Amino acid sequence: MKKILSILFVLVIALSSCKEEDDLGPSIIDTSAPSLNDVDTWIRSEYTEPYNIEVKYKWDDTELENDKILVPPSTDNVLPFLSTMRDVWIDPYKIEGGETFIKTYIPKLLVLVGSRNYNNDGTITQGQAESGKKVTMYELNYFDRSNIPLVKRQFHVMHHEFAHILHQTVMYPVEYTKLTPEGYTSTWYNFTDAEANEEGFITNYAKADPNEDFVEMIATMLTNSKEEFDAIIDGIASDDAKTTLRVKESYVVNYFSQIWNIDIYSLQKRINDAMLANKETVD
Repeated sequence: MKKILSILFVLVIALSSCKEEDDLGPSIIDTSAPSLNDVDTWIRSEYTEPYNIEVKYKWDDTELENDKILVPPSTDNVLPFLSTMRDVWIDPYKIEGGETFIKTYIPKLLVLVGSRNYNNDGTITQGQAESGKKVTMYELNYFDRSNIPLVKRQFHVMHHEFAHILHQTVMYPVEYTKLTPEGYTSTWYNFTDAEANEEGFITNYAKADPNEDFVEMIATMLTNSKEEFDAIIDGIASDDAKTTLRVKESYVVNYFSQIWNIDIYSLQKRINDAMLANKETVD
């Protein structure tokens, strides 16, 4: 018994000595709030506070594919891109669909990448949407708000990805998938847009599958004025293809009207007006 008590006494003394003598120094964990630069402050004001969107433009490889060679965006391009996105995508949807609509369905994480994302088959991934919560946008280092064709191409991607979020929330009519079933192919990239048009598809990527077909219709309508979109259809030689695309257009119009209470033609005009105005604007 005495031996046990002696051992316990020694242990208590040893533990007490550790507490009294060991100085571990200050914590190496930084618990202070990170400092915000001008870009961070603008993002907080225009994206995070009103829409609860986290924008990642600083390098974070956990958000990206590890088998690709990618680079972060130039900081000089971040605000021009984001302000243009606000003007030609967020604000028009907010006005036409309502604040609750855009706050509910807008993706909560936006990852910006400077470089192009090349694939092994020679195609380029311009944007990606994941589970309706995250969108990754590439090619920011090429952004120029005064270059309307470039702006249209880049925001075609944004409209495309947001359309995926919408149809993943409420599916479009299954009858749409039966309009051009034989035209879908995994090698869509072997066709030009003009060739796809003659088969009743608005772009070559629309040939990938019915989902891509539907969202490409939406993205093409929303990155062109009605006159420009009509010109695409009118320029097709095949009368059957023209008719098919007009039927697809009617499905899109009804989907937006009946499911989301949005007049897509009004949204189309608002986006086009904003795109033209944004060309001359410096935020």
